[in-house]
Amino acid sequence: MFLDMIQKRNPALIKAAAALHQSGSIPPNTYVIDLDSFEANVRALAKSAEANSVKLFYMTKQIGRSGFVGKTIQRNGIEKAVAVDIDEAFNLSKAGCKIGNLGHLVQPGKNQWETVLKQLRPEVVTLFSLERARQLSDAAVRLGLKQNVILRVISKQDFIYPGQYGGFLINNLESSIRELQLMPGINVIGATCFPVLQLNEAKTDFEFTSNLQTLLKSRDILANQGIEVIHLNAPSSTSCHTIPLIREYGITHGEPGHALTGTTPLHAYSENLTEKPCMAYLSEISHMDEDQAYTIAGGFYARSNMKKALFGDRLDQETEVHQASSENIDYYGSLKRDPRMNVGDTVLYAFRTQIFVTRSHVAFLKNADSKTPEVVHFQRRGV
Repeated sequence: MFLDMIQKRNPALIKAAAALHQSGSIPPNTYVIDLDSFEANVRALAKSAEANSVKLFYMTKQIGRSGFVGKTIQRNGIEKAVAVDIDEAFNLSKAGCKIGNLGHLVQPGKNQWETVLKQLRPEVVTLFSLERARQLSDAAVRLGLKQNVILRVISKQDFIYPGQYGGFLINNLESSIRELQLMPGINVIGATCFPVLQLNEAKTDFEFTSNLQTLLKSRDILANQGIEVIHLNAPSSTSCHTIPLIREYGITHGEPGHALTGTTPLHAYSENLTEKPCMAYLSEISHMDEDQAYTIAGGFYARSNMKKALFGDRLDQETEVHQASSENIDYYGSLKRDPRMNVGDTVLYAFRTQIFVTRSHVAFLKNADSKTPEVVHFQRRGV
């Protein structure tokens, strides 16, 4: 999906990945991240957010949710994380990273709220229901605390990805707020909805989904109930390109994930975006038959939309990718066999990923554009 753009905008990453794999410094089934470009992307995002008065929480699930990457992001200007689940929050917090938002994708369990409040101390907690709100409020009262929360809001007409359904229905929001205001351990300060942006059919730009109108309507409902709305969070494809767009609607917060590596959907089609693509997936040819070459896998993702891959000791040759069925475990990837292929050849893919659902490693490279690229951090199985 992103291979053409990496070839155009970051060929040094390809060259470095080939050299480090052939030397034995990086094993197959490893995501390689050009750390110099990654840090430049973070700085650009932080600068854009500051210029537009938008606050950012960084997302690490796509890139290996480690303390190393969290602290790297924080050093470059984005101070707090949004954690996909409590386990990611633990990983980041243990390394000294600050948690900005917890609960938007996966709600903590009923017996975990005191741990959330005592150990993780998020800036905000996103709530999906009155039941979870009561659990959080009760835990906060026991600890003598009051936790700021935002509400995930939805309407029946909104687009929501399968497996992510949930939230306060906009038609019932007024009555829900009245109940929430009676809970002494929480303080409602805003709302969120996802996804607010999607790539248009022409693949030329992002367009707003109906979810944006749900989010803006929730702001008015909250304000009419006497709540000072200071946090309006609109995640999805947050980037230097979209930050000014969401700010026009009064959005206060965004959550960049794929933009950190220059891999939002639009980055596959436009070479004029600020963030440089800086992540690829490295493997090698394991064995072959008459028609196909099989690559060591573990890091493929069902929504990757791969079309082709590079192969060879210098990654200077190209072949088609055979998409594997999502029903199968990705023990091997499959390429159209080419007579120039050899067992042990380096293979490089570039696609939209979620490293936290894979069995792959992550290698962070410095000086990719030099004669001496090096691995400065290797995260075994970047879960």
